Amino acid sequence: MKLIAAKIIRIYRIWLMQLYSNIMRRMAYPGNFYLMAIGSLFQMFLSIAFVNIIFSFINNLAGWSYHQALLVVASYMLIEGFMWGTCAYLNGLSKNIQEGTLDGLLVKPIDSQFFVSVWQSDPEDWMRVITAIVLFTIAIKGLDFSQDKFILNLFLYLFLLINSYFIIYSITLVIRSITFWTTEGDGLWKILETLTRLSQYPTDIFYHSIARFIFTAILPLAFISTVPAKILINGPDIKLILASTFLAIIFFIASRKFFHYGLKHYSSASS
Repeated sequence: MKLIAAKIIRIYRIWLMQLYSNIMRRMAYPGNFYLMAIGSLFQMFLSIAFVNIIFSFINNLAGWSYHQALLVVASYMLIEGFMWGTCAYLNGLSKNIQEGTLDGLLVKPIDSQFFVSVWQSDPEDWMRVITAIVLFTIAIKGLDFSQDKFILNLFLYLFLLINSYFIIYSITLVIRSITFWTTEGDGLWKILETLTRLSQYPTDIFYHSIARFIFTAILPLAFISTVPAKILINGPDIKLILASTFLAIIFFIASRKFFHYGLKHYSSASS
């Protein structure tokens, strides 16, 4: 147990060091940093504005009220903010493969997948998290919760958001790992980014059974923000909680194996 705790603390410290390094790199050009932060905020406000426009014409969206829909948007913003803020959607992996600098990261005495993942982050995108928390607070105030129910549901909601993070991380890792063979995986990444943005709205809007199957089982967008929001609103659903946990574990294991498979086919700059 002590050994596991020591490893976790070590990983946490390394992540903090990388975060500090990325902040210093960004702040070397403060004007650019602030401009990118404003751009992130503007993008978030566009999503909120879109929801407000929709509800100016209707009372509910596929059974979701205005504040419930805001909760879904806030959930997606949280995941997106954490993904950009912690690992920049693994953009560092593609960049290091393309530039031939991956060798230097692989020889470090730490898990290669972890170090490659946190090597690059976008500190300005923590503004997404701040915006999401504000929007989350607004959404919660518009919903009727008893204190006891809210505490339990909030705990489960946060647990499911962790699952959501690992699902998105795993899918992204697989897409980025394709760069081991192609050196250019941006096309697939753009497609993935476009699809995952659909999860900022309740996936119940997809009425067709085939679309629901795709966004639940194959590319589980429903489990990114819609399912956590449902659990927070309606309370525990064992099937959804187990499904979310199962998907997070399976996707993470599969993506890790695929990443290491890609490493075996990596032609280093020194070879």
